Amino acid sequence: MEGPLSTMSDAATVTVYNRLSRVVNAIDTALLAVGCLMLFSLMMVVVADVSLRYLFNAPLAWSYEIISSYLMPGLFFMVASHTLRSNAHVCVDILHNYVSRRTRRMFEAFSSTLATPVFGLAAWVSAQNTLNDLQAGSVSSSGMELPTWTISLMLPIGFGLLSLRLALHAWGHIGSLVTGRDLRPLPAISGTEELTS
Repeated sequence: MEGPLSTMSDAATVTVYNRLSRVVNAIDTALLAVGCLMLFSLMMVVVADVSLRYLFNAPLAWSYEIISSYLMPGLFFMVASHTLRSNAHVCVDILHNYVSRRTRRMFEAFSSTLATPVFGLAAWVSAQNTLNDLQAGSVSSSGMELPTWTISLMLPIGFGLLSLRLALHAWGHIGSLVTGRDLRPLPAISGTEELTS
């Protein structure tokens, strides 16, 4: 009797995991699109600023603040989760060449489990700071006097989604260890021909 219940429990875990993955992937894709728009905007602002500066000696006065306060941080934080999803973050995988797939999966489960509360705390603290800025009506000290909450809003969004992605990775790797199914594929080892599915 324990076998069928265990199988049902495993199937339910896979179903819930897949549903949550689809939700997080959809949010991730939307933020990736926002990040791409920010990158395009950054390029356009830089080209316009340089062109106006050297052709007409009339640079855009607001370009530095928009780039440094919105576009660069936004670009980073909006795509952090997608970068993890694509296994494109810097990873030290020296030991991965010398251990079994199960041990690699344990490494991934451990690191994701350890990182989830760290980035969750970063999301919480940055959300509190953003809310405090909003309630206080704080503005930037530059000439543009931008509301500071609009600048810091990108941190809890980026950290929050990264925390969700890490929690999903941890769940996927732990679930894969428990069930024997590949809920979450292992990242490829750098320098090998191994492909992720």
